[in-house]
Amino acid sequence: MVIAPRRMSKRAIHKLLQERAGKVARFLSDAVARQQELPGRDYTEGEAHLYLGQLYPLQLLNPDGRRDSVQLCQGRLQIKAVDHSPQVIEKRLSAWYVKQAGLHFRGRLETIAKRASWTGGITPPLRLRKMKSTWGTCSAKGVITLNKKLIKAPEACIDYVIAHELCHLKEMNHGSAFYQLMDSLYPEWRLVRAELQADAHRYLQE
Repeated sequence: MVIAPRRMSKRAIHKLLQERAGKVARFLSDAVARQQELPGRDYTEGEAHLYLGQLYPLQLLNPDGRRDSVQLCQGRLQIKAVDHSPQVIEKRLSAWYVKQAGLHFRGRLETIAKRASWTGGITPPLRLRKMKSTWGTCSAKGVITLNKKLIKAPEACIDYVIAHELCHLKEMNHGSAFYQLMDSLYPEWRLVRAELQADAHRYLQE
């Protein structure tokens, strides 16, 4: 899939792909190799899952009461459920990820927004979405949307994405002024971006 500006003609896109055929081929080869590194998901006892950059094994338990629950306890992701089928465990874990993402992202957004002078100390609205190839977006109305799966990445990567979108509140493009804002708000962003790009396939895994 090619993402290009609307003003570009199909002929121009085709020509660009031909000129960069070697780079595209290497990218596809690397992408296939990264996907092959990933283990299949069974959602069974002991299987390791990412949270804030760390791997935690699943511990499947019977619930104390009538309600299922998920919690991070003693280095394990404890899932208490009546039904331990993979479908149910996946559903419970996914819901827990979304809840944690909402709590963590809002806290970090509020903290980092206070350091961005152009926000006036106001935390912008936040939305969560499942996105296949984007970590975050910033709308023209100032609404920041973050990928739910970003909660699997290290905290530094989360802060980088939030800082990136906060800079778009003032600069909606990726020009020199935007990168000056990034340098002031999150000076180490280049290193963290490289880390996020290298392990993105792990965090985006279902």
